[in-house]
Amino acid sequence: MDEQTKGAWLLAQSKCLDGITGASRLENIQYAGKTGRLYNLLRRNTLDSSMQTLNSEDITTICQLNNIDRASRESGLQLLEREGRIDIGENKSIAILGATARSVLEFTSQIFDDCEPSKEETAAIHLSELVAQKPITRAEATEYISDNFKLANDKASSVVDICKSTAILDQAENKGLVLLFNNNNFRSGNYAQKAYQLLQSLNAAESQSYRELQDHLNKKGAIDDKQAERILGSVLFKRLVGIGLLDRLEVSNSTEVIGYLTSPNSFQKFGRPFEDDPIDDAKALMASLTYGMTRSEHKRGNITLPDALLRKLISGHPVGGERGVAAIGEDYKELEKRQVIKVTKKAGNRYTMTLLKKDVGELARTIIQGNAPAQDALLMDGGAAKSFKGPAENRAEIRAKHTLDDTQFIASALDQMRSGG
Repeated sequence: MDEQTKGAWLLAQSKCLDGITGASRLENIQYAGKTGRLYNLLRRNTLDSSMQTLNSEDITTICQLNNIDRASRESGLQLLEREGRIDIGENKSIAILGATARSVLEFTSQIFDDCEPSKEETAAIHLSELVAQKPITRAEATEYISDNFKLANDKASSVVDICKSTAILDQAENKGLVLLFNNNNFRSGNYAQKAYQLLQSLNAAESQSYRELQDHLNKKGAIDDKQAERILGSVLFKRLVGIGLLDRLEVSNSTEVIGYLTSPNSFQKFGRPFEDDPIDDAKALMASLTYGMTRSEHKRGNITLPDALLRKLISGHPVGGERGVAAIGEDYKELEKRQVIKVTKKAGNRYTMTLLKKDVGELARTIIQGNAPAQDALLMDGGAAKSFKGPAENRAEIRAKHTLDDTQFIASALDQMRSGG
């Protein structure tokens, strides 16, 4: 496993471990991943040097918004300074030295290795990557861990247990067959082959419904999840999202929550989606811009040309004109929280925004150019978009609502993928 992939797993798995009690056996995963997430929040990938310094109050607020506690923040900042990644001034302001998504991933991997992780922790990382390639049985997972990390069978089995209990891995069972899978089964290459194998589990009517949905996705790139559910039916909808064949992204405001579906393949076509966007910054940028494009009222400053807007942001120029735009101060709270953009207040209730992470903007623009999100993907009531929820969180919520029949269907479909149909 290369350092970028390992770093991506650490970032993703540490988010799973947030707030989980009894996960001390994976403490180095949590420490390395949370420090990497802190570094990603602080990093700036912009030509404007004035954007590369943060005061201590801003850093505290950023961390509080992103579930990074004081102890993790303070130890993480000390480590980043010791390793020459940031400079801390006498007033506790921080200057962030140039960093990209790749450098964050590689540094996160380095932190983990420097912690001298246990065999169990290393096994959890490698097992996640193995399962992402294709589903495996619990027995196969235990044997893999035992053979490759020289652990007794009972300890190897307990690694699988803790990965399940912390949502690092998911499990489906049917007639005694226990299969493990995760959020990245359809992001690890061979999407078409995996999708084909899974679809062998559908009947003729379900296959027709899925093909109809896929036609919409091919034309638009995304589809309102209510429309998708009408096409698929509620049962098939939650099954295909639950297994990860479809990604559900979610934008919410103060009065309602709206989701839309995309295909993992939309991101896969343009590189290594797991490594390029391990914590969904580019997806959040796309979702927020789609909201601004489709539902923000013109008088508030809606987006009409998202590609042109992204080009301007990527070039380092602020968006919003000389006077600023009201909508910018309301619609992009999630992007501010993630430190993807910086919002600057102008006169009155008007604002401009500047991109802090050029590479995130470039990834979002590449995807928009290749498979543009639907113009009608998000239909909200006109209120400001407040937050974004990515595929992993949405899939976990849907899985929690699955019936026994749903779980048996997923186990059967995973077995098709495992065996090659």
